Amino acid sequence: MLSTLLRVLLAGQLKPFRLNANEIPRFNPHLENFGLYAHIPFCRRICPFCPYNKMLYREDKAEEYCKALLVELRRYKEKFSAARIDSVYFGGGTPTSVTPRLVQLIDEIRGLFDTGKHIGVEAHPNDLNPENLRLLREAGVNMLSIGVQTFDSQLLKIIGRPYDGAKAKEAVQMALNTGFDTVDVDLIFALPGQKLDDVVNDVAMAFALGAQQVSAYPLIIFLYTGMKAHVRRLGLKKTGMAAEKKMLNAIIDLAQRYGYKRTSIWTYTREGAPRYSSVTRERFVGIGAGAASLNSGYFYLNTFDVEQYVDAVKKRLPVSVGMKLPDRVEMLYWLYWRMYDMDIPSSRFTELFHEPIRRRFGLLLATFLFFGLATSEGDSIKLTKKGAYLFHLVEKGHSWDYLCRVWAGSMKESWPSEIIF
Repeated sequence: MLSTLLRVLLAGQLKPFRLNANEIPRFNPHLENFGLYAHIPFCRRICPFCPYNKMLYREDKAEEYCKALLVELRRYKEKFSAARIDSVYFGGGTPTSVTPRLVQLIDEIRGLFDTGKHIGVEAHPNDLNPENLRLLREAGVNMLSIGVQTFDSQLLKIIGRPYDGAKAKEAVQMALNTGFDTVDVDLIFALPGQKLDDVVNDVAMAFALGAQQVSAYPLIIFLYTGMKAHVRRLGLKKTGMAAEKKMLNAIIDLAQRYGYKRTSIWTYTREGAPRYSSVTRERFVGIGAGAASLNSGYFYLNTFDVEQYVDAVKKRLPVSVGMKLPDRVEMLYWLYWRMYDMDIPSSRFTELFHEPIRRRFGLLLATFLFFGLATSEGDSIKLTKKGAYLFHLVEKGHSWDYLCRVWAGSMKESWPSEIIF
């Protein structure tokens, strides 16, 4: 419902968007730069709350899959021979389940493309030992996001995480001692059975340990995961909106007291540290099963089926569905993620789209300013705390709607003919 409302009000489009199997991207060979995202779907255990494309780890499948990633990467080198990769992010799934292979992938990326200095990896606490951390750091990884979720051992049991609070703390400390530019502690709040004090304790622990960044996301229960049934079996209830808002405000206040800057709706970064963010690129290429891409005016998805992905990439790019973005929709995509960043730089919009942002979105921005949802600060329009809370609700609702339609549909069929959202 929310995605429909946003589409009508902001894109001016009554008809739903359609990702179509026949919409093959026409690549711009002169593309100058892009962010690279590589999806590693393997997990040693499936968490009931996780909405992402994943499968249980198997050594033979992991070996085969990582070879396929290299094939897909080389296909993109043929498409974008002169392009530079600004940033590299490995997400999942659990990328650190295949740490030695990540090192090989990074070497291959650097051999094919000129790359920037930001290389980030999502990590599972159980995978972080001195040897794996050394391998990642020596390979050039300078940002690590650790999926702690919570330091509370009882809550970890509730959400099905296979470690306790002491192990989570140890993993963060080891990562910090290894010397990454940014160690991000990834937390979830509004968990079933979680109280306000539990949230404060989690975030305070992450800050006290010295993490350069803390990401704190509200739990979103997606229809196609097992989380709703899991919570019901435990006799627990979903956290209400009022309690969730108190938790979010407590996190914001705590970050200010510890001297961290709020760098997006759900992230807090220490001054001077590079921000870990894998989802806010202006142009990006996704490789791997279920990876999304946005470049050359197209948005498209790879097949989510790991075996189908491995077979398809031998012959072609494994794109399942895509769509050519109308100019206004491409602009809205950019604007949406700048709102997530809480900072909309007007000159960057002009640089990208060759017209002033107020010509396209003047009424929207004026409305934000009038109601105190944003302030104008030089070149930028910045969301206020009030505006950020509104976008917190929008991001939750849109993520739920989009993933339940697009990702659930892609998981149901390896090669869907069409996905409507």
